[in-house]
Amino acid sequence: MRDAHDVIWRLVEDVYGEGKVELIDELAHEDYFEVPMPEGFAPDREGLKSFVQALHAALSDVEAQVERVLVDDGQVAWRWRMTGRHTGEFMGIPASGNPIETTGNDVAVLRDGKLEKRWCEQDQLSLMVQIGAIDLATSPA
Repeated sequence: MRDAHDVIWRLVEDVYGEGKVELIDELAHEDYFEVPMPEGFAPDREGLKSFVQALHAALSDVEAQVERVLVDDGQVAWRWRMTGRHTGEFMGIPASGNPIETTGNDVAVLRDGKLEKRWCEQDQLSLMVQIGAIDLATSPA
């Protein structure tokens, strides 16, 4: 059985950081389900592959790091950080050229050494401000 720490480090640093979507089948169970998956992407392995590809099409100089991993009886939680530059369209938002830094906390259930179910929470408001999709100075309170 694959070590939970190894699965998370490879997911964050190799898949998200380097865009190696070919590793997703190795790291995620065939019944993989992710909540919430961004609009327009299926909550399964294929949707995850599509999302990572879209992310790398929109961002250059991507770096993703694991900050902390906690494992408990088949469940794993981790905090991650991602940086890059918004150089392509992202979810309908034109490239801004702005640098981005975003963080998140994920929780997953592992089965047979692979991710089976995953719940993601990301600082989406901060990301939208950084890429210019939202201007807090002019947004209604």
